[in-house]
Amino acid sequence: MSQVIDLLRELVAIPSVNPSGGEPDDALYGEARMVAHLEAFLGRHKIDCKRQKACDGRENLIAVVEGRSAQPIILESHTDTVAVEGMEIEPFDPRVEGGKLYGRGACDDKGSLAAMVMALVNVAASGTPADTCILAATCDEEYRFSGVNALVERPEDVGLSVEQLRSGMACAGEPTGLDVVVAHKGAYRWCLRTRGCAAHSSDPTQGENAIYTMSRLVGLLEEYAESLGARPKHPLVQGPTFSVGTIQGGSAVNIVPDLCEVLVDRRLVPGENGEDAGEELREFIGNQVAFEMEVLLEDWPMETPLDAQVVRRVRAAAESATGRGNVVGVQYGTDASKLHRAGIESVVCGPGDIAQAHTANEWVEVAQVEAAVRLYEGILTG
Repeated sequence: MSQVIDLLRELVAIPSVNPSGGEPDDALYGEARMVAHLEAFLGRHKIDCKRQKACDGRENLIAVVEGRSAQPIILESHTDTVAVEGMEIEPFDPRVEGGKLYGRGACDDKGSLAAMVMALVNVAASGTPADTCILAATCDEEYRFSGVNALVERPEDVGLSVEQLRSGMACAGEPTGLDVVVAHKGAYRWCLRTRGCAAHSSDPTQGENAIYTMSRLVGLLEEYAESLGARPKHPLVQGPTFSVGTIQGGSAVNIVPDLCEVLVDRRLVPGENGEDAGEELREFIGNQVAFEMEVLLEDWPMETPLDAQVVRRVRAAAESATGRGNVVGVQYGTDASKLHRAGIESVVCGPGDIAQAHTANEWVEVAQVEAAVRLYEGILTG
């Protein structure tokens, strides 16, 4: 096995399931074990690392190789994974078979992370690079993006400045098949509530049923979702979408429910923003149904111009490493949009196929991970 695949096997064997609002300190949840392992690995290669608290009990790891220029080239990848329930393979016992490495996080996102770590190690071993090279291993990408947000909002925690970050460029690692993603969607999520008045079900006329009200609201939400389908499509990421994901209401079968809630997801295309989308939804519903609206997640779309320096640099690295430099857009979101919004030119590029992310038999191609090392080295050295 190559060094990067050895490292990837070590990372996959470390449980780092995102607790998604729960406590991160049991045998499966939290990124602390990943941070400790990466810190020790990079330390053995004499690479300076700093930890940054992102949220309670959870940290980023930022590794820096100083260059002749302070302008940073940032490689960013996340250390958390989704849950393992329903997996058909042993999630933390990585195995290589048929040119594929299997296990939770192999594709999303430890393949990118392992390749970035090895690229940084190789560049550091070759002497002082032209540009300062930064590896940001961030937590909480799968839930609230608190890791990347901490980095862009408080870079001074790890000895960087906002001005220094903005002077650089970034490549976020995600399973793109080593294509260069220059545009992706964003997502706003809300909790919508309808309220009623509780009463005994023997005489429901004495109450007001919040579920009945919600059923009328859901019908209108379906109409709103259909209306988005008629809008012009973005050339790289398709059109905006809307979906009702969960519904919950009532406390007992013999009580008229006084509360019902749905969680909804609005995907934004470049040029849209969540505040406007929320106002648009309110206007669409109008006064047909009374409801409340609470923002749960704010995530923005991204679009980086094709002539941006980061696009040219990453495309050149991809062409050198793989023989191709495809530029594409995707419909999912990534940490790159937070870097981009903070003023850092950003793209997304990494080994693996998004179709394998979060699956019951998650895997990544060994050859792509090995090619990713060469690609990321090319990004760091320009």
